[in-house]
Amino acid sequence: MTRFARILCAIYGTTTAFLAWATTMSALADSTWPVLLFAAASVVPVIAWLREIEFAEAKAAARADMERGARVREREERRSLREAADALQHACCERWWTSLGTDHDPKCEKQRRAA
Repeated sequence: MTRFARILCAIYGTTTAFLAWATTMSALADSTWPVLLFAAASVVPVIAWLREIEFAEAKAAARADMERGARVREREERRSLREAADALQHACCERWWTSLGTDHDPKCEKQRRAA
């Protein structure tokens, strides 16, 4: 959770505490409508606090998915580089590589063995 989200949660908690206090004071003064309004209003900051927590968890899950995807792409990239390096190790000369394995350079060891 970010610092800003923590500050918001603290504000939500303070607001809820104030609204609970106002509800109690209204109840002691025998004011029915203000008690109902303050009690209903005190639920709103709690909902906002829960939404902040849910947002922070969703953001952390998305970040973990992105990191996991990056690791998978990196692993696939390394595997394809290894495969390319293996293919290049089997190439014996430039002419063999450019002729798709049908011809060898005159100085190639495989050309001498084949002749």
